[in-house]
Amino acid sequence: MITARKLLISDVPSLCASDEPMGALDLMDQFRIAHLPVVENGKLLGLIAEDSLMELENLQGDPTGLPLIKATVNPDTHILDVLKIASEHRLSIVPVIDPDNTYLGSIRMENLVEQLAEMQGANQRGGIIVLELWDKDYSMQQISRIIEENNAKILSTSLSPGEGGKVEVNLKINQPDINAILSSFERFGYTIKASYQELAYTEDLRKRYDELMRILNI
Repeated sequence: MITARKLLISDVPSLCASDEPMGALDLMDQFRIAHLPVVENGKLLGLIAEDSLMELENLQGDPTGLPLIKATVNPDTHILDVLKIASEHRLSIVPVIDPDNTYLGSIRMENLVEQLAEMQGANQRGGIIVLELWDKDYSMQQISRIIEENNAKILSTSLSPGEGGKVEVNLKINQPDINAILSSFERFGYTIKASYQELAYTEDLRKRYDELMRILNI
C-alpha cells in the first residue's frame, strides 16, 4: 500500500507567520509551487496560498492576518486520499503532520502524479480499453476471464461515471496488441467506448502528462 510516508519530502521551504509576503512569493516562484506551509515551533498553522499573498496591497506588510488553508494528511494516509485532499483544496503541495500537529514535510503534486501513474501501470507496455455498461452488468470476474483467455492480464483498472447513468471501466492491459481482446468483448456484447494500442496510448499519455505538469508548474 502506498501512503503519504513514501511521498513525503523535506525540501519544501516553510514560513513563519511574520515572514514578509515578498519573500514568500519569491520562494513560491523558486520552487514552482503555489502554496507554502506556515510553521511555528515545529507545529503547522496551515498553508498560505499565492493568491492570498498577491491580494495584499503592500507586499512589505505583515501577512499574519491572511487566511490559512487547513488541509493536512498523516504519514499513513493512502495515496488516493492524499489526491482527494489535494483536489478538494486545489493544492500544489499537501502538508504531512503527526498526531501532535508536528510538521513532517510536504508532498508535491508532481511526485503524487508520478506515483499514481506508476501505480496505474502507465509506464508499462500495453494498451487501454474503455468499456461502457450499466452498473448492474459490471462483473470484474467476467471481464478478467475474457482478458485472460486471450493470454493477457490487467495491469490496472478504474471506474468512472459514463453517460446516461452508465459507468466506464478503464482497463490497462499488458499486451500492446489488443485486437483479439476487443473482438472477444464485442462477442460478449460489451460496448467498447474507446481503445488505445500502445503507440497511440503512449503518445496521448505523454501529451496529457506534459499538460498536467505545465499546469502544476504554475
